[in-house]
Amino acid sequence: MYALYDRFTLTGQHHIRTWDRQGHSWAAFTNYRQPAAHGLYIPQPVLNLIIRGEKRIYDGLQVHHLRTGDVFLIPAGSVICSEILRPAEDFASINFFLPEMLQAAQHTGAGTGRQVAGTTLTISPSADWRQLTQALLQHFREDGAMPAYENMMDRLQHLLQKEPVAVRRAVAGKPSGGMQHMMARLHNGIHEVRLLEEVASLGNMSPATLKRRFRETYQCSPMQWIWGKRLQMSALLLRTSEQPIPEIAYSTGFEDLSHFYRQFRRCFGMTPARWRRAEI
Repeated sequence: MYALYDRFTLTGQHHIRTWDRQGHSWAAFTNYRQPAAHGLYIPQPVLNLIIRGEKRIYDGLQVHHLRTGDVFLIPAGSVICSEILRPAEDFASINFFLPEMLQAAQHTGAGTGRQVAGTTLTISPSADWRQLTQALLQHFREDGAMPAYENMMDRLQHLLQKEPVAVRRAVAGKPSGGMQHMMARLHNGIHEVRLLEEVASLGNMSPATLKRRFRETYQCSPMQWIWGKRLQMSALLLRTSEQPIPEIAYSTGFEDLSHFYRQFRRCFGMTPARWRRAEI
C-alpha cells in the first residue's frame, strides 16, 4: 500500500536531476506536468522545497496544502500520502535527505523534550529559505554544477537551528531500531494486518512492548495509527481515482462499510462522497 521512499525517483515525474555522493543521491530537483499520487514510507528525514505549483500531503488527521515557496519537513518514520495537484504548467520541487550528522546536531539544539517521529511540519518560508532555494535552482540549471555536500549540510544545519524547537525535534526524532525494523516490514501491508499480535510479530516484540514503543514514537496505539493510515490512503484514492467508494474501503483494509463511513467522517469531518467532491 505504501512504497519505500529511499530514493527520489517516483512514478509520474516528467524530469528529475539528482546530486549524488558515494553512490547515493542526497538532493534532487523534480518536476511533474500531470497530476500524480503516491503513498510513501519515509525512513529518513526529507526536506521539501516547493518551487512551483501545489500539492497535498496527507498525514493522519492533517491535510497540508502546500504552495509555491513553502518549506516542508517530513521526519523519519513518517507514512504519508502525497498528491500533486493539476499543474497549470508544471509542479517542481527540491528535496533533500537529511543525514544522521544533521539529525544529531538538531537533537543537541532541541532541548530535553521528547524527540517526536513521524510528525510532519510546514516551516515558515523566510528570506533565508528563499535565498537558499534560488541558489539551488541556479545550481540545478547549470550542467555539472553541484555545491560541496559538507557546505550544503552546514547551511541547512544553520537554517534549521534558527527554527522553533518543534522543528528541530522533528528533524532529530526517529523510531528506535526495533520500530524501524518493524516499519520496514509493515509499510506495504498496512491494509492486511488485523491483530495487534500480527504487528508485534513483524518487529519481533511482545504486544506490550509494541504498544509502549508506539506510544513513545507516534503518541497513539498501534491500531489507532494503522486505522489512520488506512483512512489517509482512502482519502487520497477518493480524490485521485474513479474507484467506487466501497471498493476503496475494502482495498484499504476496511471490512465493514458502516465502520468505514463512521471513521472517515470522524477523521475528515465529512462523508467520503462529499470529500470526493469538495474543493479543499
